[in-house]
Amino acid sequence: MSETSKFTEDILTTARERAETVLREAETETQRALEEAKLAISREVETVLRNARSEADAVKRRQISEARHRSKIREQQEKAKIIQEVMDRTKKRTVDLVGEETRYVPLLTRLIESGIDELGEKSAMIHLNEVDLKRTSNLEQTINKNLSGQIKVQWSKEPISAFGGAVISNPNGNVRIVNTIDQRLEALESKLLIEAGKSLFNE
Repeated sequence: MSETSKFTEDILTTARERAETVLREAETETQRALEEAKLAISREVETVLRNARSEADAVKRRQISEARHRSKIREQQEKAKIIQEVMDRTKKRTVDLVGEETRYVPLLTRLIESGIDELGEKSAMIHLNEVDLKRTSNLEQTINKNLSGQIKVQWSKEPISAFGGAVISNPNGNVRIVNTIDQRLEALESKLLIEAGKSLFNE
C-alpha cells in the first residue's frame, strides 16, 4: 500500500470512528431527550389529571351543595305551606267564632272591659265594627252593670274596619287601646308560627 493510500485509509478510519462516536452521542442525547420528554409529559399528564380530579371534586361538591340548597328550599316551602294552613284554619275558626253570638258576645264584652281598664280614665269611647254596632244596647247594659257606673261609657256611631273586637279610646281620641280580633291575631301570628314550627318540625 502506497503512502498516499495508507494516509487516505487512516483519514477514513478516523472519520468512521468519529462518525460512530457522533452517532452514539446523538443517539444517547436523543434517548435522554426522549426520557426527559416522557417525564415532562408524564408530569404534565399528572398535573392535568390532578387538576381534572380537583375540578371534578369541586363540581361534585358544588352540585351536592346546590342539591342540598334546593332540597332545603323545598322543605322550607312545604313547611311554610303547612304553617300557613294552620294559620288559615286558626283565622277561620276565629271568624266562625265571631258569627256565633252566644260565644262571641261574652268575648267582645271582655275585650271592651279590659280595654277600658287599660285605658284607666273616667270616660271611655267604644268603637265597634258595623255588625257589632247593632249589639250596642245589649253590650251597654252588661258593661254598665259590670262597671257599676264608675266609668262613663260612650259608643261611637262610626264603624271600624275589623273582624270583631273593639277599639277603646278616651273621648278626644288621643289615647287608643286596640282590642280587635285582627290585632289579637296579628300579635299572636309570630308566636303561632314559632309554636307551629316547634310542634310540627321540632325546630
